[in-house]
Amino acid sequence: MADLLTDLLIYIGIGIITFTIGIILGYQLLIMYYTKRFVGLARECSDTDSVIPLVDELEKET
Repeated sequence: MADLLTDLLIYIGIGIITFTIGIILGYQLLIMYYTKRFVGLARECSDTDSVIPLVDELEKET
């Protein structure tokens, strides 16, 4: 019975660690994606000296 409980605790621990790593990696990937997207959009606005690319991006998102 003690072996079963130990195995269960190990599996729960592995599950929690895997979930935490997944959350952290997902967060980092989303941050990288949207940072890259925002910097590109800011550069485009700077090049055209207008906010039209920003408006176009907002229209595309909605």
